[in-house]
Amino acid sequence: MKNMNKCSLKSLVFFVSGNRVANRAALTDMATGMVSLATVGVISVILGIFSQNGRLVKIWSYLWPLQKPEPSVLDSFDIRNSSYQFNYDHAHSVRQENMHKYDFKYIPRGVDRRSNLSLQEFIEVYDSKWPVLITDVVPTWKASNWTPEFFLQHYKDDRVTMKAVHGKMDSGKGLALPLFLFLQNIHKSDEMMWTYLEDELFLHTRPELRKDIGDCKYLNEDFFSLFPPSVIPWNAMMLWGTAHSRSSLHIDPYNWTGTNAVLSGTKKWKLFPPGQDHLLYVVHDRRCGFPLDCFKYNSEVDTFAVDEERYPLFKQARYIEFEQKAGELLIIPTGWFHQAYNSEVTLAVSSQVMNSQNYLVVLEEIIKAGNIKRSSLPLHFATLSPKGQVKTVASLLSPDILEKGQKLTEKILKEVQGNVERS
Repeated sequence: MKNMNKCSLKSLVFFVSGNRVANRAALTDMATGMVSLATVGVISVILGIFSQNGRLVKIWSYLWPLQKPEPSVLDSFDIRNSSYQFNYDHAHSVRQENMHKYDFKYIPRGVDRRSNLSLQEFIEVYDSKWPVLITDVVPTWKASNWTPEFFLQHYKDDRVTMKAVHGKMDSGKGLALPLFLFLQNIHKSDEMMWTYLEDELFLHTRPELRKDIGDCKYLNEDFFSLFPPSVIPWNAMMLWGTAHSRSSLHIDPYNWTGTNAVLSGTKKWKLFPPGQDHLLYVVHDRRCGFPLDCFKYNSEVDTFAVDEERYPLFKQARYIEFEQKAGELLIIPTGWFHQAYNSEVTLAVSSQVMNSQNYLVVLEEIIKAGNIKRSSLPLHFATLSPKGQVKTVASLLSPDILEKGQKLTEKILKEVQGNVERS
């Protein structure tokens, strides 16, 4: 090591006499040093000082990696010291760079329909970067065969939660009624009167239905499973809407990566790239109502019937509009506001993902809502693997929070079910 340092220092200093380099030995030493450094994977010229006409000239240092590392969406960040904000510009830059690796003809400002998509390409081009429609997953699920007749035969008296709208969307009322009443009126709707079944727990509490929702390799990395059962977000939300029914414009709880699988019918979507909150009239300081508390990010704007006088800035917002057909799975990245519109009677299932591409975003939401204190994270937190960081946060949840989560689920189930028991 001592000899190599001596050689490197010698090779960094050149004596210039006229227009020739006088010290040929220094050139030899420099070449030797460069080869030595190349064996450890990098050539580094730290600083050269030339003496010319009595002046010193500084040469900037540079690095030449022999193999360029893969860019990561999540930069190294210590969430213990400050709040985390996802770098969407960086994510888009990573996507653009990775698109050159593949032969697929991407839609630059639209949503690609993909089949036979490799997991590697999904991670590099879409996950936490850009929405995508997967066309060859949902048709393999048993749930794709669900029909109104099937539910009437087996679950007609089971209560479900729904939203009934007469007039503008903000006039909607929440109801819990037997499923057969919803299905009896499922074809009665117009632009100003519609009903949307939105039930977080119907499938969650019926494992025989939940298993009909098959596997998806793009969603298998699930860090939510590392949390105690009482606070794991309810997965597999049942969505069954009449024609003209729609969701609010929102970002999903915890700012997770969202999914929506259409089993039958058709949805229209408007998705808003990040960074436009100031144009969307987001309502702040609302809570999500999940077992593990979080903030709720909803907009007052109905993008399918915009009140331009009330929301004049909205017309400046950029969005992607497209249609999702039966058998297609939509994956929505973290940070994208979105609204769905059911063009016809449509049955779908939504779910969520927390993985190595978005885990810091979700952890920040958990901390922000007051579930744990940032200062309670251990000093070595940033050195842990993504999974290790999630496990650490989960382990810091107090018994009171875990008990509260369990009681909240039981309370909601009791309110929905009333005195009706499924035979």
